[in-house]
Amino acid sequence: MRLLRKLLGKKKDKYNAGRFFTVSTTISLAVLLIIIVGISLAGVIAPYDPDEVDILNILKDPSTKHLLGTDKAGRDIFSRLLYGGRTSLLGALGVVGVSIVAGLPLGLFSGYHGGKIDTILMRICDVIISFPALLLAFVFVAAFGRSLLNAVFALGIFYIPMLAKLTRSLVLVEKGKTYVEAAKATGYGDFTILFVQILPNCIPTLLVQLTLDVGAAILDLAAMSFLGLGVQPPTSDWGVMLEESRSFVTSKPFMALAPGLMIILIVVALNVFSDGVQGYLDHSRRSLPSVKKFKKKWGIVHE
Repeated sequence: MRLLRKLLGKKKDKYNAGRFFTVSTTISLAVLLIIIVGISLAGVIAPYDPDEVDILNILKDPSTKHLLGTDKAGRDIFSRLLYGGRTSLLGALGVVGVSIVAGLPLGLFSGYHGGKIDTILMRICDVIISFPALLLAFVFVAAFGRSLLNAVFALGIFYIPMLAKLTRSLVLVEKGKTYVEAAKATGYGDFTILFVQILPNCIPTLLVQLTLDVGAAILDLAAMSFLGLGVQPPTSDWGVMLEESRSFVTSKPFMALAPGLMIILIVVALNVFSDGVQGYLDHSRRSLPSVKKFKKKWGIVHE
């Protein structure tokens, strides 16, 4: 316990500022690691094929043979939960990846160069953001077909302007600083200044936002799969599992509780972890030492 307390209370600097390994952050990180390791080793941990239909074991209660029971097709819920986590998490990472590929350069270029192009791009972003994310995704999927790939691209398009606007605001703050002026005077090109000088200083804030975006994307993809517009059965997915359990919520609640709790756990863990990262990186949220410790450190003694 003493070692754990030392790790949780490890000082970052002389002001004991910004403890990263707080209890909440540590717990959320542990939950995330357990979930990620579990779904990564689904092929080893899962006792059954997630798509294997067994009509002799339909709607079985949890037991030693089926840890979380079986669904209406006799498929093992625990196995589907593990494989479904792969689909949900990889889909969410795909959404965030689309936003990074398009939104990050867009925000960097718009914030650095400004002018009419900046105004036009930001107004387009405002128009996209003004629409509900799921509504735009519905239109996209209706036009190009129901599939996980289309759902990922549809949601990614909505996440692009949000990341672009955040990146632009960070660049506007950074480009007026002395180190940028010094880089220009030295003869560095715009590309080097943007990606070597400015971008690294924006990464901490962007990292926090992207962590939150992964959680939001998991929820959005689960909603689309629940409505039949994302992952299509029999592919394992937490949203699909929730949709399949609708008719059995009262009689077999474990069918809905398992994927529902997993979505809640991973989203809450991502939000808490993101808050811990932000608290660690944000100087304004760091705690200063008590007056007594400050006086002792600097040798201030009352006469």
